[in-house]
Amino acid sequence: MSNEHTNYPTEHADYLAEVHEREAAATEGPWGVYDQSTLVEVVAGLEENETGYRCRRQIARLDEEPIDNIPAHADWSADEDYGQLLNDATFTAGARTDIPRMLGIIRETHHRAQILASHLDLVREFRIPVKSTLGGYAELTVERGPGPFDGRWAITDGATHSKKVWHLGAWYWLSAIGPNLAYRHTMEEALALAEQVAALEGHAQDDHVRTIRDEQGAATGGTR
Repeated sequence: MSNEHTNYPTEHADYLAEVHEREAAATEGPWGVYDQSTLVEVVAGLEENETGYRCRRQIARLDEEPIDNIPAHADWSADEDYGQLLNDATFTAGARTDIPRMLGIIRETHHRAQILASHLDLVREFRIPVKSTLGGYAELTVERGPGPFDGRWAITDGATHSKKVWHLGAWYWLSAIGPNLAYRHTMEEALALAEQVAALEGHAQDDHVRTIRDEQGAATGGTR
């Protein structure tokens, strides 16, 4: 089964294709659980009636006294053991519809990721708001490098000219450190770092606002 046909993520395509093949080969669902109080059966096409049930096919029968060598279960009561039997049967029966649904979700999610990735190839920058709380607005940019640095990213102050970039915990003029050091991150690394820088800049901006307010307050108090 080809990845092109299933649209699974490439790194997991072989495994997911195998799961798909096992699911397709299993008895058609839905499967149900019939509890007889002494044993539990998983069946396809369960139809209960006054005397019991009918089905298209029996899938599995779970004994009321299964082999259980799990130390944590050593002190279980008969009711607890039987409850686990029902849980296992319910999981088994649910897998018949859960697995194809989850495979569909994986295909859908992968398809959306492919579309997003194609759009991201066109993106040149992201704008990250500075996380201040006392007023004012500022932002950073996560910027794709020019020319030979097209696949690398930098955190910048967003200026069109005389740009500054974040490097090793401080701002530097791009002209001073050069593009080789400035555009050194993957997109994911740059976005994560930009969030940290935005928080630091937000704290600095709040401190600046507090200082101005304190100075204004002192000046006002001094004229009374």
